[in-house]
Amino acid sequence: MIVPDPGPIAPRFLTQDDRIAIADGLHARQPVKGIAALIGKSVSTVYREIQRGSKDGPYQPWWAHNQALLRRRRPKEEKIRAGEPLRTTVRTKLAEKWSPQQVSRYLALPQ
Repeated sequence: MIVPDPGPIAPRFLTQDDRIAIADGLHARQPVKGIAALIGKSVSTVYREIQRGSKDGPYQPWWAHNQALLRRRRPKEEKIRAGEPLRTTVRTKLAEKWSPQQVSRYLALPQ
């Protein structure tokens, strides 16, 4: 499935050009550290990208970019809409005059 490019994204994300530069660097047998310096990203980001984007063999930048776009796709269903127990707990705590921060911390506790 090919997803159309959603337009400008935050600089912390890899662009399609970054992914093509990674593929070119790998093809030229450049070290990952050098590729990361070239595109201005951390070495660990480039390693993770190579792991994610290597579909049945070598790194595939176009496939990797489409997969990244699918992972970022919006709108996603909100967690509070997905589960009745969660929704009930949040409503109860808010009705008891708990702040959203208190509810959030309560939900993070091991149950």
